[in-house]
Amino acid sequence: MTISKLLARIKLFNTDARGSLAVTFALLSVSVVLMVGMTMDYTEKSNIETKFQAAVDAGTLAAARLDDEDSERAQIAGRHFNANLSSNELAMVSHKEFVMTEDKERIEGWADIVIPTRFVGILGFPSFSSTLRATAAIARPEIRQLDIVMCIDATGSMGSTLNAVKTNALNLEANLTAELEKRGIKAFDVMRVRAIYYRDYGGSNLTGSNRWWHNGTSWVLINSSHPEYWKGVGDTPPMKSSAFFNLPADRTSFSAYVSPETATGGADLPESGLECVNEAMDSNWAKVGDLPSGGTKPLQAVYPVIAVWTDITAHRPGYSVSLKNPDYPPATKMPRTYDGLRAKWDDPKIIDQKRKLLVFFGNPAMIGSDTDGPADGWLKVKEWPGFMVGGTLTEGNTQLVTKLADAIASKVLIPTLTE
Repeated sequence: MTISKLLARIKLFNTDARGSLAVTFALLSVSVVLMVGMTMDYTEKSNIETKFQAAVDAGTLAAARLDDEDSERAQIAGRHFNANLSSNELAMVSHKEFVMTEDKERIEGWADIVIPTRFVGILGFPSFSSTLRATAAIARPEIRQLDIVMCIDATGSMGSTLNAVKTNALNLEANLTAELEKRGIKAFDVMRVRAIYYRDYGGSNLTGSNRWWHNGTSWVLINSSHPEYWKGVGDTPPMKSSAFFNLPADRTSFSAYVSPETATGGADLPESGLECVNEAMDSNWAKVGDLPSGGTKPLQAVYPVIAVWTDITAHRPGYSVSLKNPDYPPATKMPRTYDGLRAKWDDPKIIDQKRKLLVFFGNPAMIGSDTDGPADGWLKVKEWPGFMVGGTLTEGNTQLVTKLADAIASKVLIPTLTE
């Protein structure tokens, strides 16, 4: 039954001698029809707004993507907006616009639409008007370099980690790039990796009492005044490090460097992990403005990453037994306090502060015991800016590349809706 016929029927009811009941019923019927019709109109309005919001979102995100020039962003947004709608839906658009904010940091998009009504029109509302908006942060084209320093606990219990590093070494760059691309991050212009194996500078708790020492001919008993006495402290070597390898060009050399290493030493449990982090901080990090190897344009963004794999806690800086090792780094290189080590991490002259990362595989809450106090190195480092747990040690071994990609992705700007 059409609305006009329904209204004509109501007029007849009004003159019907059978009384007011028919009129009341008729009025109630009209009210029910209008309520159902209004519900249908508002449901359709909501569905159409959802469709248009998705189109505005898609256009805004497309305009904010990494590889586009500013002059192209509005046109790209418009094309993606149109592609998400049918011709009938596009006919509802009274106005649309995508513009960059004045600071060039975001792109804003909106669409004004007019949605025809069916039942609500009877009440004098032939259409609904609505505005859908979206804002996205812009990720600009950059010349970017990723530097990864691997701090690897190479003591006796770390065989699985060493095997994981060896397995991934030859194709690290290709696999990591593929994982980053899955997360919407294009390949870095330059990728370098450096490997540091650490054990312990203070692993043997020599007390100064007499010990046996082989002089090349026979075993002799020596005390702490003997020049060779303290050489018995720690593992040999306590640390072994490479320079940066450029990947993929140096992939064979990188694989050759990591392959011979075996897990040995570390008998007293806490190890010299903080000394490894300190050595990593002293790396020849790329800086913004540097001309990358083989490049013609200076770097616009650098990503310095220190990744640590360990199953045990670390001696604190200045551990007394470690200091007795004649190979222990001097105070000018290795700070003797947590505050000194933290100050080095926070120094922009040493490491880029905007994108620095210290990714930890293991349990940073571990605490051990040394002869002169707790060995709580990782618990302290856990509070540093840029520190994050990449996963358990097992995850760091079995999903090494995937977990590294997750961590690096957290520092890379990807276009995301902010409104």
